[in-house]
Amino acid sequence: MAAQNPDMQTPSSDFSRAGVQSGVATQSQLPSPIQLPTGFFNNTLKLDESNYVLWKGQVLAALVGGGYEDFIYGTTQPPPLFLDDLSQVPNPDHKLWHRTDKSVMSFLFSSLSPEPLSQVVCCTSAHAVWESLKQRFESSSTTRVINLRTQMQQVKKEGKTMQQYINTVKMFADQLSAIGETVQYKDYIWYLLEGLPMEYDPIVTAVYSRPDQPSIEEIQNLLLNFDLRVEKRHVSDCVLPQVQLSSLTSNAGT
Repeated sequence: MAAQNPDMQTPSSDFSRAGVQSGVATQSQLPSPIQLPTGFFNNTLKLDESNYVLWKGQVLAALVGGGYEDFIYGTTQPPPLFLDDLSQVPNPDHKLWHRTDKSVMSFLFSSLSPEPLSQVVCCTSAHAVWESLKQRFESSSTTRVINLRTQMQQVKKEGKTMQQYINTVKMFADQLSAIGETVQYKDYIWYLLEGLPMEYDPIVTAVYSRPDQPSIEEIQNLLLNFDLRVEKRHVSDCVLPQVQLSSLTSNAGT
């Protein structure tokens, strides 16, 4: 049985999930409290500058699955403050609607890293939080794509191990994919090979000369194996003269 997140509680009720009529939710139409698996927030991807598309898909799946999409899309409005204008009796659904909206806000806040959270923490509704994040991350996607591609093109192996270099190239490719800009195979291979120093030209030539299309993983393994051979050769070149010098010194003393 799914465990209820303590941060997402709203008053318990047997409310059904009928559609919202005229944009105003009534007691029979408000969704039940959010039910999430134990440890959900421990495994939730936190929104940052690089993963908006992934974060959005994850959050939407949880909220739509729970029947809360009207709160983030702004298609539901709070019920009247009073049951009727004459009696001025407080409408319990009004308070319940706001508590449900706050619980959805709490859910959104819990899925944000500190920087985006600081920019929406003053929002007064779940819809306002959702729209603020949408405007920030979707409107800047074109500029971010250009910046990420430029940075990816400028990556060099200099000062990095081959694994570190491969991880750096992959990091930029993953960040582009996270905002909906998938890096094509030929582009990825070009980025990966163009940042290598001249000593890797034999591998670059071999890859470009192949009649088939080797997988990215195969090319990365070729680079790692070649790098290992280069490293061993450098070690041998350093150790051998030292051994010879030690031998000469020893012979001279006898």
